[in-house]
Amino acid sequence: MDICIGIVTVKRPFQQNLDTTMGSILDTLSKEQRSTLTLQVLFAQTNPADHPDYTQPWVSSIADHVLTYDHLDAPMSAIARLERHRDIHRKSLLDYRLALKSCYEKTDAQWIVILEDDVLAQRGWYENTMESLQKIVDWKQQGRIKDWLYLRLFYTEKFLGWNSEEWPKYLTYSLLTFIAVAGMIIVGRKRARSVRELATTHFLIVICFVFLPLLIGLFFLSGRVTMQPLKPGVHVMNRYGCCTQAMVFPRDKTLLLMEHLRKTGRQSISMAVDTAIEQLADENRFDRLVLVPSQMQHVGATSYKEDLKENDWSKPYRVHGAHGVWSMSFEEAYGD
Repeated sequence: MDICIGIVTVKRPFQQNLDTTMGSILDTLSKEQRSTLTLQVLFAQTNPADHPDYTQPWVSSIADHVLTYDHLDAPMSAIARLERHRDIHRKSLLDYRLALKSCYEKTDAQWIVILEDDVLAQRGWYENTMESLQKIVDWKQQGRIKDWLYLRLFYTEKFLGWNSEEWPKYLTYSLLTFIAVAGMIIVGRKRARSVRELATTHFLIVICFVFLPLLIGLFFLSGRVTMQPLKPGVHVMNRYGCCTQAMVFPRDKTLLLMEHLRKTGRQSISMAVDTAIEQLADENRFDRLVLVPSQMQHVGATSYKEDLKENDWSKPYRVHGAHGVWSMSFEEAYGD
């Protein structure tokens, strides 16, 4: 068995997307590919019957294992308390750990994929993922990357802009551009009469202090994703990776991650799952990798984590919260 996919699902405020997630994952798989994959679905509610899809016959027909807290010997009293107090972060840490545990204990899969229940898989996601994982294994053997924690199958470009903490680098390149342009004009004036006649002092001032700053400003206004897009393939993304919609973990890191999530859930300060995973990677200096373009797209417009009372549903274009978490690279690849 090569891959175990664990999906954690809860009842969402309006629309359930579990059918889209499961269907898109299995849609284009051959029989041979399907035989290498175990699909597990965890209905993460103390009363799973509250979930609209729990009693749907297609769930058990498609999934290899349909799980509830009872199947996983979960701490029901603690989970009920978390639900009652809407302690979403701690419950999410527990659910994520249970999904990892189920895949680890019920299968011998080399790779464990944890998905949220509101993603759409790219056509060819299986082939692209397996090829990328083999490439990562080769890189590790060649020493091109450090020990790694996960491969991200979904990322959102909203956090890959011009980050304020990198301003010294941006300033340096801007100054180098300024010096290079001014230098070429000055050298040209000295070596060629035709350039000297054109490149007057007034011309030099206008170019260097008007047009060049405007062009540099236009470069940054165009956005990093436009001017410096990630090329297709596997990349190290140790910072600004978001979110937990679709992640692949090697089997040998699963126990370490499970223990870290357990300890994090017992801390006095609650922490989101993605933050806890990044914390573990930072503490152990693990590399984090991403597959470009995204192999999964987030299609959920709302989240059970959001306070719906604070949302203004009268506006046609909501880009904050769950609605704002999506991948442009997925849409570009899908269009091809």
